[in-house]
Amino acid sequence: MKRQILWLSACLVAASGTATAAGFQWLPDSAAWTEPAGTSGATKVESQVTAEYYGLQALKIWDFDARACSLQLEQSSFNAPSPHPLDPLRMCEPKQTQAWKRADVGSGLFVRAISVCTAKGAGAEIHGVELWGASIGPNGKLKPAKESVKLEFSRCEKWSPRRECPAGSVATGVRAELGASDIGAVGLALSCHALAPAP
Repeated sequence: MKRQILWLSACLVAASGTATAAGFQWLPDSAAWTEPAGTSGATKVESQVTAEYYGLQALKIWDFDARACSLQLEQSSFNAPSPHPLDPLRMCEPKQTQAWKRADVGSGLFVRAISVCTAKGAGAEIHGVELWGASIGPNGKLKPAKESVKLEFSRCEKWSPRRECPAGSVATGVRAELGASDIGAVGLALSCHALAPAP
């Protein structure tokens, strides 16, 4: 009987520890922006995750007549993978054709770096995006994914330098740099926050 009570007590302690185990969140005071991948623009629009326990997992772009005219982020919780799309940003209007593509770093992974591609020669319009992700270890350290993910439209020919969040940080938003004359996005920057155990 005594052995059974001890075993039951150990189970209750383990269950209690699991139920109250802290997850992760980002620290509001750690906000940082990367340099834009691509070109800076005079006008900027932003999309941010909705709470401090979410990070960026995927990005969807609508291409209107060879212009990146609409962008939608997908956030996921650090503590229970659950992708959820945010409201899309409209950056220019369609004229004739439109298509969309999506880049997703994967369940349980969060975006840490970005690059964009443009056509060779003149023109700064974005025609593709590459994302690098990382998973969160039990100690809060980030483990980079083995491969990046890309979305590419026609005329995706020249890739920009990679822009990466500071060490220990993940992306929590995107700032789109807009070109003149209704050409859509010409650059993308990441909003980054450092991770910490949730209180």
